[in-house]
Amino acid sequence: MGFFKSRKGSIISDYFQTVENIGNLGVGNMVDVALFEDYLAISSPVVKQEITLNYSQITDVFYGVQTDIIKKEKSVIGRAIGGGLLFGGVGAVVGAVSGTGTKEIKERNIYFIIAYTSQNGEDKFLQFKDTRLYKGEKVAKKLKELCNISDAVTPTNIQL
Repeated sequence: MGFFKSRKGSIISDYFQTVENIGNLGVGNMVDVALFEDYLAISSPVVKQEITLNYSQITDVFYGVQTDIIKKEKSVIGRAIGGGLLFGGVGAVVGAVSGTGTKEIKERNIYFIIAYTSQNGEDKFLQFKDTRLYKGEKVAKKLKELCNISDAVTPTNIQL
């Protein structure tokens, strides 16, 4: 298995970032989610552990966007330098004054979430962040197809 290539023998696979600790795979690590004929396999190129789920265990699949509005401090120094470069000393003062306060930034995150029933009957979730935006949507769609999950009531935008 090469890094960032489809897994040999799988129908389709892609890399996602873990949002929570899955087994010993850790948080924030890249993992390969590969779909085979009768099961799903999650593995890491770093940790030699593979987690598998039968399609009969999977109850729902979600792939969508979460948008957060984040408040950030404006850059007083950056605005002063920019104003100074454009308009001299007066521009530097005006730039510094305009750099006080906060600004709002929209942050988009795309999540891939798999709901499943564990061996002991508990309902659980596997949550991943799609940072590459490569084949994530295709993997989610194929997984729904393999698990016989319909798209009828799946929302396209969710607030987590």
